[in-house]
Amino acid sequence: MARITTPVPGYNGQGPGNLHFSDGVAETDNEAIIAYCRDAGYGIDGEAPEIERPQVPDPREVTTTVVGAPARDAAVDPRPGDFRAPVNAGEANPHGPEVYAPGLPGGGLQPTAPPAEPEEEAQEKRDGSEAARPVQAASVAEWRAYALTQVDNDPEAHAEVEKMTKAELIKKYGG
Repeated sequence: MARITTPVPGYNGQGPGNLHFSDGVAETDNEAIIAYCRDAGYGIDGEAPEIERPQVPDPREVTTTVVGAPARDAAVDPRPGDFRAPVNAGEANPHGPEVYAPGLPGGGLQPTAPPAEPEEEAQEKRDGSEAARPVQAASVAEWRAYALTQVDNDPEAHAEVEKMTKAELIKKYGG
């Protein structure tokens, strides 16, 4: 009968091979369980459990190789050539609410936002006979409804409008 001790002193509970540990100790005569426990770091017959601790390298001693250009945060270190650097970059806390990105223009068919028109002008357009162009943030359904007012009563043109994405609608009918 072999006496097995856990790597965790004082452990009480179930262990490998349904061994029941009490105060970190269990006994068995099953050679397979004994071999497993020996390889897993348990102590066998009074030998101290072998606890392997992984060697963590000291980061001050690790040498690194930089591949490509080093990363730079435009919110912390803005430069004149930065495209749309964050507002208040380099002047305020880069993690605070005073520094924020104005947004990048979308790729492909995503247009940049036009300046918002005052609510009075938008209301006047809505009240007039001419359909008011929706704001960019409007839903695709609103853009499709507006686009349908800009095309003739041609079923093919209506079908084309119904298939277009919001970005395509803004590009074609937003200007």
